[in-house]
Amino acid sequence: MKGAATMVREPIRRVTVGRWSAELLPRQPYEAQYVADRPILGFAFESQAGAHAYASDRIRPFRARPNGLAYVPKGCDVFSRSSAGGEYLILRGFELKGPSGVPFSDRSDSAAAAAAHALRRLVLSHAPCDSLSYEAPIIALVERLQSHMDQEPDRRGAADSMTAARLKRIEEMIEARLGGALTVQELADELGLSTGFFARAFKAAAGRSPHAYILDRRLARARALLASGIKDLCAIALATGFSSHAHLTTAFRQRLGISPSAYRRGLAAAAVGHP
Repeated sequence: MKGAATMVREPIRRVTVGRWSAELLPRQPYEAQYVADRPILGFAFESQAGAHAYASDRIRPFRARPNGLAYVPKGCDVFSRSSAGGEYLILRGFELKGPSGVPFSDRSDSAAAAAAHALRRLVLSHAPCDSLSYEAPIIALVERLQSHMDQEPDRRGAADSMTAARLKRIEEMIEARLGGALTVQELADELGLSTGFFARAFKAAAGRSPHAYILDRRLARARALLASGIKDLCAIALATGFSSHAHLTTAFRQRLGISPSAYRRGLAAAAVGHP
């Protein structure tokens, strides 16, 4: 690929809307230990693996699925570490009805996924937005969390067929082929399932349709290449499965609310402001 490569670390992005505050954490290794001073809603955009412990329980290995909803009640002590991490959204300042409940993570919820992706798009775009624009996805996320607090989600049916091992196998296949042609039929064939059943099972387990998930992963790879300092957008497009620079730019704008060039300028500005 053409152009000198200089790695730029992606910043933590923060937004405050009234009593709500949101943090968008970039993919990076981490180790965190804290006691929650208020309830925390978390959302993992990517798969993550590492070790964690809640409420003084013993430290256990974990592998979290993509588009997973998480919750930590006030007063809960948390330990978590990962050698790679993953892009993660944290929301604070909300109120829940009823008991505070117990912590959980890795809950699949397509409505929560849609709201989290909409909120990420606003945070990344840097475009001036009124509070109402941010409130809609924030409220939707809190409502989905309340739903999980009120009643255990129904995990029967198609979701049962997408085991953790199967989901990991499909994720690895997608990552290995992001730069080339890939169809949902091929993914279904990998597991010996019909295309329709596979699509339903994948969405139930991963919170997004296979098509949306593949596009999310291609954009995540493109963001990483932009941060690495590669300047040739055509080369980035071809390396991430897009047919052209224009195709990449359109997907960036539609999904992330910003062009690749503007995204790269934002990274450079953040690097100057945070040496």
